[in-house]
Amino acid sequence: MRSATFALLALAACSYTGSTLAPYSRDVSEAAALQRRAANACLVQREARDLPHAFFTTDGCSVWPDDGWTECCVTHDIAYWCGGSAQDRTSADSALERCVAQDSSQGMGEIMRVGVSAGGVPWAPLPWRWGYGYPWPRGYEDVRTSGQTPSDPSP
Repeated sequence: MRSATFALLALAACSYTGSTLAPYSRDVSEAAALQRRAANACLVQREARDLPHAFFTTDGCSVWPDDGWTECCVTHDIAYWCGGSAQDRTSADSALERCVAQDSSQGMGEIMRVGVSAGGVPWAPLPWRWGYGYPWPRGYEDVRTSGQTPSDPSP
């Protein structure tokens, strides 16, 4: 238990404050365009309420090789940055699976969906958690009916 707690804290300390994925890490105009894309997608999902407090960041496919499916991971990062309900998260993970399957194989899509489903829970203090654009801790929320009220942070 103690080593698991230490590992989680060490991973949380690795939080990034800017995108580490090229071209966004090198090109200010590309980074700004990606920021607008993320904000617009989040505004649609959240019905123009309560955008995340932190700027959007991406590292591509977190703790996974960036291959022909990197854009799938960036789109998935936008959904995770924005957060929302448990159903929104399930939809984002399924969209990642479909996108990767289209760019690679069904097997790779399934592996990635299982990985993000297990590793992206909102209650973990990780830089890739569900709702990472907001301060931790933050659980699931029903953004379409209650607006901004986070629910129980259990997965």
